[in-house]
Amino acid sequence: MHINISGQHIDLGDSLRTHVEERLQKSVHKFFEKAVSSEVHFVKHNHNFHCNILVNEGTKQHLVIKGESESDDAYTAFDQALIKIEKQLRKYKDKIKNHHKKSLTDLDSTEIRKLGGTKYTIERPQEETEHPLVIAEKATIIQHLTVAEAVMLMDLADLPAMVFINKANDRINFIYHRKDGNISWVDPENH
Repeated sequence: MHINISGQHIDLGDSLRTHVEERLQKSVHKFFEKAVSSEVHFVKHNHNFHCNILVNEGTKQHLVIKGESESDDAYTAFDQALIKIEKQLRKYKDKIKNHHKKSLTDLDSTEIRKLGGTKYTIERPQEETEHPLVIAEKATIIQHLTVAEAVMLMDLADLPAMVFINKANDRINFIYHRKDGNISWVDPENH
């Protein structure tokens, strides 16, 4: 697995790099024998260190796992972010392993369908305007999933919300984390 370690406002020493590489390799290898890549990014702000870990599992399902944490110590920030990733992976371990046992030849055409789209990031408006300012644009894939698969992928990627095509009815659905800790699922009616 290729590991890219970067920092902003921090000098990454050999000791921290070695710690990150060894711990990440060991943890990710428990769940994925052939993870493609990982990115670890540290940011120092005042006296705190923020660590963001992103692991790309590398299958055609675009499985991405994300964890982040903040602490007054860079090692602790990394370790806490890695613990979050490990907890998520343990939670979904059986589903992930069962999912990988299927080969693409075992899937019917509806299971491998995906819809291309564009994800936009817009600036938070300071005042009411007719057209918000687009500050980023990225190609994305809307996957054909069950509701349970969508919840799993949203949790693993640490996303607040996710759009997917529901396997049960071929409609575009939306799930998101509610403030009370539950997940809401929107399944529009067919008109």
